[in-house]
Amino acid sequence: MVKQILSVFVWIVSAVGLVILLAFARHEYLKSPVTGLDVVINRKNQAGFLNQSKLIADVIALTDSIEGKPIRHFRLREIKERLQKNPWVDEADISTTINGRLKIRVKERNAYIRAYNRRNESIYIDHSGTIFPVNTGYASRVIIASGYLDFPVLSGKKTASIFDSVYRKTELPELFRLNNALQADAFLSVLIDQIYMNSLHEIELTPKIGSATVVLGSLELLPEKLLHLKAFYKQKAMSEELIQYQRINLKFSNQIVCTKR
Repeated sequence: MVKQILSVFVWIVSAVGLVILLAFARHEYLKSPVTGLDVVINRKNQAGFLNQSKLIADVIALTDSIEGKPIRHFRLREIKERLQKNPWVDEADISTTINGRLKIRVKERNAYIRAYNRRNESIYIDHSGTIFPVNTGYASRVIIASGYLDFPVLSGKKTASIFDSVYRKTELPELFRLNNALQADAFLSVLIDQIYMNSLHEIELTPKIGSATVVLGSLELLPEKLLHLKAFYKQKAMSEELIQYQRINLKFSNQIVCTKR
């Protein structure tokens, strides 16, 4: 019994000692100076919306300086929150290394579609339906949607969602749904270059093959329409007949009506 009590006592003393040791080590670590800053941007392409030098300058502006100040001085959560307010930042993570470097990893927001309204104002939409502003320094090569579209642009460097009330009643959710269907198919994602909303609120598609306009109409029976479109272009892709078509109409049930020039 005495041995058990002694064993428990030793275990408790050891645990308390370890906690005190860790607390002391953390205290000493937080007193150590920051030795530098590393910013890593995670994105698909070499260039993008975010500029590394600008991000570094923003962090330095937030902290008044970097090198020489103790790690305790930096409010990492606050810096992370400020970085995530950048409309082109999807995620941000910030940490410190053992040798005292401040390490920031930023995931750039990935454009999915670029939409232009009737006033020629444009916005980007990402995979989650988040709307974010264009950047004069970079243009992402994504599918373009234009025509008789009426939606408000973003005020300042902010983000929004296609599911917000101000956008939910516009054409953006409809275009987003269509683009999801196109991008989900390896063939159609390469084939279709642009989406156009005409004055009758009918959707037209611009393929990269040939010069015909594909009239999709509404999104009613969308899977069937896209299946027919895919089969048609796979059959006609190498045919000279394709360049003779002016319009390829998918509005009618279970059939494709082509108009020649």
